[in-house]
Amino acid sequence: MLPEYREEAKKRIVEAGLEVMYEKGYCNTTMDDIARRLDVSKPALYRYFKNKDELVIESANYLQTQYRDIKTTRSPDICPVDTWIEIFDQIMSPDIKIHALYMEILGMTVHKPEVQKKSVEGMKHGIDQPAHEIAEQQQKGLIPAKTDPRTLALAIVSLFNGMRVLILLGVDWNEVRSRWIEILRNLFGMMGKEEQAECSRDCKRFEDCNTAPKT
Repeated sequence: MLPEYREEAKKRIVEAGLEVMYEKGYCNTTMDDIARRLDVSKPALYRYFKNKDELVIESANYLQTQYRDIKTTRSPDICPVDTWIEIFDQIMSPDIKIHALYMEILGMTVHKPEVQKKSVEGMKHGIDQPAHEIAEQQQKGLIPAKTDPRTLALAIVSLFNGMRVLILLGVDWNEVRSRWIEILRNLFGMMGKEEQAECSRDCKRFEDCNTAPKT
């Protein structure tokens, strides 16, 4: 089999596996389920993945690549609040099953070293990349310079995962989004009276920011 066809086949299996796992959860999903979704035999799947754990590791890689692509396509020259609203809207689905699977995979890191390794790599990138972008935005005057970039990055990542939990536990998605915007405005100094970044009225997110609930 040509390598490019093999990679395409693996991608299709991963996407089908994610669809089933979103519906049933990781623990309740079998390789038979995934084979039926693809309308192929189970032995055909084992040509690409030794077992379900190997498939879930590849699925985690697939999701992390999607998240990285979303973050790295944003320009550091735009409003930092706008950047993170865009990321929220593209990643933070109202579908609680997606967040349930994320938490299930996260829990596997305790007992499965390979899953832990990939999760740690993903988290490292998830902190380092925004810390770098925040430092650049501080140099451009878009974010007040008094806060350490890595501290801000850690706060954002922690809050983002906290928002996943809120949605999973039934808090309305629109409220979570509004609170996310308000927290960002505070974190990035958009509301301070002393050292603050100006929020331009022609920003496409101006209305979002100014209609978010005040805490």
